[in-house]
Amino acid sequence: MAANELDGAPEPFFFRHSARQILFGPGKLSELAEIAKARNVERVVVVMDGFFIGGPLEARVREVLGNVIDVEVHGVPIQEPDTETVEACRQALEDQQPDMVIAVGGGSTMDTAKVARILLSNPGSVEEMAGFERYYEPHRSVMVCVPSTAGTASEVSEMAVIGLKGSDIKLRYRSQNMTAQFAVLDPELLLSAPPSVTANTGYDALTHAIESYISRGANIMSDPYALDAIRRLVKWLPVAYREGDNLTARGHCHIGSMLAGVAFNSTQLGLAHAIAAPLGNIHHVVHGKANALALPAIIAYNEPELGEKGQILAEILGSETPSEGVARIRAELDLDIGLDEIVTTDEERETIIEAAMKSGNVPYSPREPSVEHIRAIVASMRQPIGASRPVLEI
Repeated sequence: MAANELDGAPEPFFFRHSARQILFGPGKLSELAEIAKARNVERVVVVMDGFFIGGPLEARVREVLGNVIDVEVHGVPIQEPDTETVEACRQALEDQQPDMVIAVGGGSTMDTAKVARILLSNPGSVEEMAGFERYYEPHRSVMVCVPSTAGTASEVSEMAVIGLKGSDIKLRYRSQNMTAQFAVLDPELLLSAPPSVTANTGYDALTHAIESYISRGANIMSDPYALDAIRRLVKWLPVAYREGDNLTARGHCHIGSMLAGVAFNSTQLGLAHAIAAPLGNIHHVVHGKANALALPAIIAYNEPELGEKGQILAEILGSETPSEGVARIRAELDLDIGLDEIVTTDEERETIIEAAMKSGNVPYSPREPSVEHIRAIVASMRQPIGASRPVLEI
């Protein structure tokens, strides 16, 4: 909050709040049975990341729920979700007619479950029902999300992104009726995540938090969520990366990711996500890595417009400039790669630039970009920079 903010009238704001109940703590997975019993649930479908099928996490979930209710487990392929994946999940839910849907896994699994469930009460194909801010009739079942990574915040997000099978098109869905009634954050589930997953998902969360904080849509309600997320992730994400069994670090990253998701429900994101999306769609770059490629350059580009928020970010990051700070964290997480490792021709770079300019996140950038600006940003991303501030010729 600015020093003089309380001297005048409060600024108008818009804030969306969809998270009904959030449970955090080691061992909270065991409370799934209590949630089910309290709502007289008789039949549950667990939508689970395929990585966990047949392993100890599936066994643990079945143990927690098995003595209480009828449980079916549907495995989601280990890939970015697409229309075929969602259709298979919807069919599994239709076959079982569950009173409760529990999504256990990363953002791909949670997005799959969220969309498949809401389509039960909104007839139409997965593609036909895509839309941003369209109305979806709520489904009678209880929706629970149990994230196994700290990054996407899909457990509290109103949004989901699903690929159109056989194409590079991404379908977007957004509705408060699609969100989970319960988000269960158990940091013990993060202990098995390898360092590369911790780095990629964690940097995604950090990008959510920072882009939410500096967004044109940021306001008095969203800023505290975004700032708390930034502080937790800056301090604890490198620790979680180095010390995978550090439960304290895992817990703070879990909370930080969730807080960032609550913030971006209202603020939207920015140019880092505008560039990251086509890197994922066209070149299949993991989303967190794509954000890591873009964020230092995007922050450097926006610094002239950040004002006091830029100073606050630099202080939290312990750096002279915010862009230098996010570059340092990127390097600490071994994500300091150059775009030239992925995008090798001028034609491919132009495709990325054109796609970025069409993103719905562009209007939320603190600094209004032109095509030439995006071209200069992409040029500055071509080589690794270590812990240095990117050099932009703008």
